[in-house]
Amino acid sequence: MMGKRFSIGTVIGISAVTAAVTFVITGNVSLNIFNKKIRSVSEKQDFYIKLSDADNFVRSNYINEIDEKQLLDDIMSGYIQGLDDPYARYYSADEFASQTAEYTGKITGLGFTWEKDSAGYAVIDSIYKGSPAEEYGLVKGDVVMAVNNVNINSYPGGYQSAVGVFSSPDGTKVKLHIKRTNADGTTVFRNLDMIAAETDIISVTGSIRGNIGYIRISSFNDLTAGQLSPILDVLSENGADKYIFDVRDNKGGSLEALSAVLELLLPSGDIVTADYPTHQDIAVRTNDEIALNGTAAVIVNSGTIGEAELFAFALRDELGAVIVGKNTYGKGVIQETYKCTDGSAVRFSAASVHTKNSGDFNGIGLRPDYDISLPAGVDPFRLTAAEQEMYDSQLIKAIEVVSAV
Repeated sequence: MMGKRFSIGTVIGISAVTAAVTFVITGNVSLNIFNKKIRSVSEKQDFYIKLSDADNFVRSNYINEIDEKQLLDDIMSGYIQGLDDPYARYYSADEFASQTAEYTGKITGLGFTWEKDSAGYAVIDSIYKGSPAEEYGLVKGDVVMAVNNVNINSYPGGYQSAVGVFSSPDGTKVKLHIKRTNADGTTVFRNLDMIAAETDIISVTGSIRGNIGYIRISSFNDLTAGQLSPILDVLSENGADKYIFDVRDNKGGSLEALSAVLELLLPSGDIVTADYPTHQDIAVRTNDEIALNGTAAVIVNSGTIGEAELFAFALRDELGAVIVGKNTYGKGVIQETYKCTDGSAVRFSAASVHTKNSGDFNGIGLRPDYDISLPAGVDPFRLTAAEQEMYDSQLIKAIEVVSAV
């Protein structure tokens, strides 16, 4: 029997594809993708038979017990990775609930976003204002190495189970072991006893400098337009007739939220077009005849992604806004989501998007009118207002540009 034994990775891979294919073809949208991958009926039949045979053999001979839930998550994750789509992803039920909550503008948990690093740990990518993460002093770049006294790489259920704790219900106590590398290269470790909480995502903040209104939009969610509207009113009432919109490190959000924001700023028209494999559709249309009254600039960087890029393109197209900063990320596609019966979901790219004059910017991004770099080591969102005017070279240039008009 030893000669016939598969490795655990092989077992999971074979079983993964078998179950994944069976699942995926139940959805009409996913079926279209599948049909592109395997054209002929005979090829499909041969594929199913081969996988079924392998699955039956493995289940009959595998030495260990299979964790069906863990296997199913790995199955779906493996299938989505096989699409060769950098934006495709499988979400477990907990992950999808957390992702959906972000779009609503309300999150429950510790209040930060993260990415997996090459060592398998969770690197904090952004902190929500008013969240436990902000309260406990976490910052972008902090590395979560252990959760509830267990190293993430040894966590029961694996990485996804460990990071799932970050979205714990309101009132849950969570222990984090944090590694922070300072600007001078020194390393500090912290042990934090945190309490999860529900947090409204504050995605819009504003201030005024003379007659220049400064507005930072950190994401596009269901609450963004409602937060932007009163800020625009206050800035206008206080004499603002020039505006700087800051979407640096804005990773996007939903097209619906973007549409609601642009409704406050642009005249009526077709703003964003989506090109699907079989048809073209208007993804964002504004209906209000009243547009922002004043000169505008938009600050961008490589962390300006997706809907944030469309925002910058749209303001340049419709208002003649000047773009300042660094080239944007270049995510010119939108995703479609299929929710499974167990609450998990698959997401994959379904259409390319563009504005009136953007062209296809996927993989290219938006090139600023003024290419300005920040001084080394400067995080503009950790500066005071006084420090911004000294060290935030991109904001300084934006002020100079709108002041000259």
